[in-house]
Amino acid sequence: MKELLPLVSKPSRYIGGEVNSIRKDRSQVKLKFCLAFPDVYEVGMSHLGIHILYHILNNRKEILCERVFAPWVDMERLLRDKGVSLCSLESSLPLGQFDILGFSLQYELSFTNLLNMLDLSNIPFFSRERDESFPILIAGGPTVFNPEPISDFFDAIVIGDGEEVILEICDLFIQWKEARGRKNDLLKGLSQLEGLYVPGIHLENRKVKKRTLPDIDLASFPTCPIVPFMRLVHDRLNVEIARGCKRGCRFCEAGFIYRPYRERSPKRIEEIILNSLRQTGYEEVSLLSLSSGDYTAIAPLLSNLMWRFEQEKVALSFPSLRIDSIVGQLAEEVKRVRKTGFTIAPEAGTERLRRVINKELDEKILFDGVTQLFEKGWRNLKLYFMIGLPTEKDEDLRGIIDLSKKISLLADRKRIHPNINVSVSTFVPKPHTPFQWSSQVPLKEMKEKLQFLKEELKRNPLRLKWQDPHLSYLEGIFSRGNRSLSQVLVKAHELGCRFDGWSDQFHYNLWKEAFAKVGRDIDYSPKLESFQEDLPWSFIDTGIKPTFLWEEYQKGLAGEVSPSCLGKDCRLCGVCDGKNLQLKEHPPFLVKPIEESKRREIKRKGSLKKIRLRFKKSGENRFVSHLELVSLFHRAAKRAGLPLSYSKGFHPMPRIIFATALSVGTESLSEIVDMELEGGIPPSEVMERLNQTLPPGIKIFEAVEVPLTFPSNHLIQRSIYWIPLDHLLSKEEAMAMIRKAFEKGELKILQERKGKKRSIDILPLIEKMEIKEGRSDLEEGPNWGLELVFRTSSKGTAKPIEILGAVFGLKGESLAQLKVIKVE
Repeated sequence: MKELLPLVSKPSRYIGGEVNSIRKDRSQVKLKFCLAFPDVYEVGMSHLGIHILYHILNNRKEILCERVFAPWVDMERLLRDKGVSLCSLESSLPLGQFDILGFSLQYELSFTNLLNMLDLSNIPFFSRERDESFPILIAGGPTVFNPEPISDFFDAIVIGDGEEVILEICDLFIQWKEARGRKNDLLKGLSQLEGLYVPGIHLENRKVKKRTLPDIDLASFPTCPIVPFMRLVHDRLNVEIARGCKRGCRFCEAGFIYRPYRERSPKRIEEIILNSLRQTGYEEVSLLSLSSGDYTAIAPLLSNLMWRFEQEKVALSFPSLRIDSIVGQLAEEVKRVRKTGFTIAPEAGTERLRRVINKELDEKILFDGVTQLFEKGWRNLKLYFMIGLPTEKDEDLRGIIDLSKKISLLADRKRIHPNINVSVSTFVPKPHTPFQWSSQVPLKEMKEKLQFLKEELKRNPLRLKWQDPHLSYLEGIFSRGNRSLSQVLVKAHELGCRFDGWSDQFHYNLWKEAFAKVGRDIDYSPKLESFQEDLPWSFIDTGIKPTFLWEEYQKGLAGEVSPSCLGKDCRLCGVCDGKNLQLKEHPPFLVKPIEESKRREIKRKGSLKKIRLRFKKSGENRFVSHLELVSLFHRAAKRAGLPLSYSKGFHPMPRIIFATALSVGTESLSEIVDMELEGGIPPSEVMERLNQTLPPGIKIFEAVEVPLTFPSNHLIQRSIYWIPLDHLLSKEEAMAMIRKAFEKGELKILQERKGKKRSIDILPLIEKMEIKEGRSDLEEGPNWGLELVFRTSSKGTAKPIEILGAVFGLKGESLAQLKVIKVE
């Protein structure tokens, strides 16, 4: 796969070798496990579960754990054209050569990506078609709480928390492998583990009990997570502070399947963050929970964290907050480094409908909280609503408009102009929730509701964002579907469905065709109005009593509100047993707030210095883009403990400035970056510290102090490149083409920059093009190549690859795969 990197967009998705990634000797392990995520790298690596399991598995010396993600459409096309198997990141091992493939299924519309990854690895889709020569396929994640639509594809499915059961699976597999048993023997053994559903041998009346980790404070959590080169969807240090939720919103699957509510202790959270920042260099920490503001000790925890990390310019953010929790101290603390933004989720536009979904919201508290956010300087606010909720009426849709306008007026009164995004998605009834019996709104009605909101909001400063209703409709089909849908998935994959959760890749017409070809009606939506009606997921035991869910459903239809989880003596839903499983909170006094007298800004001693660094960029890291390289150096400096100097203002940035931006795929023997530091660290020590934290392929070989007034981003007047050409042309052909190009007097190329096209004559940029024997300072050996010297002009510039294409008439793969090395 890595030979194809010059031919794809965003090659850093596939290079591996990231900071803190682990590479093991395959000959020294008993089990090869691959964690697979059926979406692109930047989505999958944002998921905390991947990091947790990677850490747990690789902590066992007899287990090798690697990763693979869904290749984007350009890489898929190349893999098929070249006949190359999909491979793991760490060692480029084809997926078919692993013992276990473990898929994390977070979203129903990633199911076709799952099939595509198997197809690219020559692994049969159906479990019954795979014998002992193929990997065992295991799935986990929230979507498998109704496993039936994908159960034909998997040998075993993990229901619930995976931290403990994943090692039990591995131990069982190693025993089975050493005994040289048959596949069916392994499946029988797996079926005896709590939390494992084995579709091929499952008995019809047998319940599968969800696996629950009683105390997440005792669970293994990575303090040395992988730091990707490329920017992720959620590009920050993610730390889970609590699992589950106390609130009981009737539409929220996560709030029910992850019960009971369990908190990680403040002391443990602080330890994780402190150690992880040292190992990663992240500049932002996200405190993860379904409702982070409900964490018992959130105020003193947040205050302590900000005091510890404010000086290092580490910001804190929350994925989900209730508005009542941001009133007062929380917003004041978060803004101390930078304002990371807030998402407020009223969910529904009227108090009546919020009672139906069991999400109470005092509008006075909402308006007070938003006003405080504006007063404290926040300018980015996201309001999240759902349409199509049970019992929804026209006035509820109007309520979304009215509530959003009222919030906008609060900003007008303060004479500020914030960016307020109104985000709307369509309600999807989910298994194991009180609304699992609700009917899904027909697609036609979804479109009508959305069109109403578009019309009403288009004349306002509010910006409406929405999810394609076709996506929501299809998600609803698979979230509550049965095993017959596996044939639909196979047919959709055959028709070309990929990345269905991406709007630019989603093709609803292909899905309609897939349903039709297997004799299914895509417009059919089951009505589950009876408590006695059997559901495809009824055999999954989450611990919640079905009668409790039904009673909550009836209370919702009547507009009655239920309280949050009441505590350790509550037995209402059935999850807590009062012993091993119970609602666990940590009292606030477990975090002792740092005394106010200590809350003073710590001034660094020493003067400001500018250190000029020269470094090499080679190997697969030549595919790291310029922006990725900037982030890489920033985080490396933080891991090295260097006292960086930052800019002032709303979003402080480190003073790390590169002299030039190197093209993706170009190696360099000499790049320049200036780093401004506070304190008296000598340049030699700066170089030594950084080289210990930079990834292989990037190495600093010179460090000197330069005057602060010395320009960092000055224009490099000329650059010298070396390009091996002996594999494409003879020396005579190359020299003839160079002569011909210069004899023309001009050589124009068409460039595209930032979506705009322009014509430029590149001859004035070329100082010298000369065929020479191989350079002794390069690994290419004595073979000949081209030395290109070109100047930077105020009238324009060009990439070396553009010049080579114009002079030698190269294009396509032969041009893209040229090895270009900047030597000076």
